[in-house]
Amino acid sequence: MPKALESENTIIALMLLYPSECIPRVVEKLSIDDFVSEKNKEIFKVIKELYLNNNKEIIDYAIVINELERNKGLEKIGGVDYLIEIMEKFYSTPELLEEHINIVIEKSIYRKIIETSQIILNEAQKEERKADDLLDFAEARILEIRDRGIRKDFIHISEIIENQKEEIIQRYEAKSKVVGIPTGIPFLDNLTGGFLPGNLIIIASRPSVGKTSFALFIHRYLSVELKIPTAIFSLEMSSNELAQRFISMQSYVNNMKIRTGMLTRDDLPKIIEAIGKLRSAPIWIDDNAVSLLEIKAKARRIVREQKVKLITIDYLQLIELEPHERKRRESRQQEIAFITRNLKSFAKEINIPIIVLSQLSRKAEERADKKPQLSDLRESGSIEQDADIVILLYRLKEAERIIGINVAKNRNGPIGENNLFFESEYFRFSQIAQEEQISEDLEDIPFE
Repeated sequence: MPKALESENTIIALMLLYPSECIPRVVEKLSIDDFVSEKNKEIFKVIKELYLNNNKEIIDYAIVINELERNKGLEKIGGVDYLIEIMEKFYSTPELLEEHINIVIEKSIYRKIIETSQIILNEAQKEERKADDLLDFAEARILEIRDRGIRKDFIHISEIIENQKEEIIQRYEAKSKVVGIPTGIPFLDNLTGGFLPGNLIIIASRPSVGKTSFALFIHRYLSVELKIPTAIFSLEMSSNELAQRFISMQSYVNNMKIRTGMLTRDDLPKIIEAIGKLRSAPIWIDDNAVSLLEIKAKARRIVREQKVKLITIDYLQLIELEPHERKRRESRQQEIAFITRNLKSFAKEINIPIIVLSQLSRKAEERADKKPQLSDLRESGSIEQDADIVILLYRLKEAERIIGINVAKNRNGPIGENNLFFESEYFRFSQIAQEEQISEDLEDIPFE
């Protein structure tokens, strides 16, 4: 099995000998799984916990020994003698730390490739998965390893400023308030300026309020009206169900009539015309992916091959982790936190906005006005933390078709509320003309 014990030992020695200079660099770039030696794993784990959790700005040899002793780890590594031996035999200088880190990362990647290849081989020999599903699984696992090996370094501000200069000039010449991906809802576009590349957008509501319909409405506008390629990962509904909703939405024919076949003579031409427009629309739907790994692999491919500019995942609480990732997390809350952090990083990587639909807890229903809050986001406060934009949907009155829309978080702009008219039989939303609109002067609007 590939390993670099000498480099591992040198890294541990440097962290003990030059803590202030070396510990931050090692903690940033290595994880406990990158080490092979169980003794080095134990030492690294203790140093990392001291650095991250206890906010100890000064970590020295004596503090590490005390912490190892307190955690009963000192005996596991062979006592103080092992630490002394490491520092004496593998003494080096901080200038060589980066080289040893890269060696350890490389060996770790080799081990992961071997482990993943064995898993893929076992799955292929079982012949339990469809070949296409296994290929997606294999691609996802390999890409996960590749991502581990890619590390972006610092970029000088001059390069960033130059890019910003070009973008500012383009926006000035365009004379448009919408600089990102539009939604087709004026209130939302004016408030957010459109969804920007790298944005993670959470659209949340209680069940049956209309969050899936709301997302599909945005996709129809982009792909049918503007011919912008988009993709949907549907973990709850089948592709046929989504297609039926799109047909109803585009044709303005009652969805129940389409489902039951109880159509009038006037309905059929509308449906045929709608199908014609939808057939040429660049909308891509996947209703098979359930794991985060598989979603990311398929998303990379569809963005690369079809130039997709917006992805929606329906919905967050149905996303699963691979077994090896689940084992590392003690609760579903920790799993959700891992998923949202991962999706935010992924949105930045593929440089497009990602919409993730989410459930809200029952707390909103207990309030007199039924209005949801950010704290109602189900299963994890990390959803609010990781999202760039959070949109909360709610019914104003049970029997009415008015849907409240609350942009409760907007990292790069103002927050605000409005009402939409929801024609549920067609899955269509429209802005109520008389409702208060976003001010032309954004200076008076509170920012998140």
